Amino acid sequence: MGIVDDILGGDVRSAARLITRIENGDTGAYRDLAVLFSRAGNAHIIGVTGPAGAGKSTLAGQLAVEMARRGRRVGIIATDPSSVSGTGAFLGDRVRMKGAEEQDIFIRSMAHRSFPGGVAKASAAAAYVMEGLGKDCIIMESIGAGQSDKDLFFLCDTVITIFTPEYGDDIQLFKAGLMEIGDIIVINKSDKPGADDAAREIGIAADRNARSNGWHVPVLLSRAVSGEGVLDLADAVEAHRQAVKGQEKLASRKAEHLEAFLTALLKEELWQAVSSRITGHDVFREFSNEVLSGRMDPYSAVHIILERLGYEK
Repeated sequence: MGIVDDILGGDVRSAARLITRIENGDTGAYRDLAVLFSRAGNAHIIGVTGPAGAGKSTLAGQLAVEMARRGRRVGIIATDPSSVSGTGAFLGDRVRMKGAEEQDIFIRSMAHRSFPGGVAKASAAAAYVMEGLGKDCIIMESIGAGQSDKDLFFLCDTVITIFTPEYGDDIQLFKAGLMEIGDIIVINKSDKPGADDAAREIGIAADRNARSNGWHVPVLLSRAVSGEGVLDLADAVEAHRQAVKGQEKLASRKAEHLEAFLTALLKEELWQAVSSRITGHDVFREFSNEVLSGRMDPYSAVHIILERLGYEK
């Protein structure tokens, strides 16, 4: 089996190589991944989401260190915005996870590669690779893309939504459903004015969205930079893991999530295939020139392109 056996034996370099091959679209890598997928399903996957600047990376790093201190084998997947050139991820998140790196926690930064869902298929694949590596706690940080971050719900067993005391500026994120997918809500940067008020108001909103499974969504305060509140967060994560683990409907819940994730992957593959076909076609280049020259508006051009290529209804 080669690289798969090496990964199952705990070889970190082999795991990193396979993830890179998956990111690059190597079809052989997906055959290796299929073997690892058949052995996956037992790791606790924790999603961390929230608006930009909320402190997701710092808090994820602190949580990873605490979970490792408690005896968990931890890996981190940080889904960064794609670089301007489209060739990789910005690695600023790793700078904010120095404590985790110092504990030899496996951290992988992934570019979302313009997929309109924030969490690319490669990021999900990385979770399966990490589980094959022996990780039983995988923290997956998203780019904080609002509506699209709902995809985390389909990948993760526990979702942490992070806000700051200025959450009122991110009201659209409430409308996008981040409140609904958060199993745990954290008000980070709690030393700022209004933190207690924000926690109280968000707690009321969380109570209105009570879960049918009986889980009460806790609203916690933290200061990720100093580590304040991380112990309480780790306790809440463990409490949620136990609550979900004890549910009779766990199997059906996982099946529902897996089906939804399958749909998300299908959408990504279709988007890439259709987009590549359209942009490489002579019709696209023809009407792109029409738009660039000012002879046609983009909206009309899109409809004509789709009609010419047989995608218009």
